[in-house]
Amino acid sequence: MDAKFLKELEEAGWHIERVSETGAVCKCLAAGCSLRAKLKQGGYIPKVDPGKRRDMIDIPISQYDDIRRLLRARREGLGLTIREVEELAGMATDHLAKMEKDEPTKIPNSQVLIEWALSLGYELVFRPTQLPAYTRRVVAESRRQQGARQRRFRLERERRQQR
Repeated sequence: MDAKFLKELEEAGWHIERVSETGAVCKCLAAGCSLRAKLKQGGYIPKVDPGKRRDMIDIPISQYDDIRRLLRARREGLGLTIREVEELAGMATDHLAKMEKDEPTKIPNSQVLIEWALSLGYELVFRPTQLPAYTRRVVAESRRQQGARQRRFRLERERRQQR
């Protein structure tokens, strides 16, 4: 398998799901598109419509277990070992094994999680959504303290800038 071929797939707009010695199974990332293609190295690589690609699919995450399962499936789909991903992400040996297993004994800090995801071709994106009902209630009920809080926040910003 040639790394140049994999790059050509991604440049054509495909998301690589699995890789074999002769080709790759790729998915179209346009929202609502379920197209998958088995593309062979040296063969024709169709392009995904770049206009539609801007509206890529989102993978909702509500807990660490969702991330862990997603990244493990991605690693396995790419046929990479835990040791290889640790090296790609700049992690200590056996660190990923403890984070990736069912009932993990280690939960990554945010920087390690970002590097783990990036090494497997994912980016972490924060998208605004609705506030949970309880958060809305706390915000509404705490408005009487808003003036004092804003003063405190301003003082804290000033202290950080002085450091």
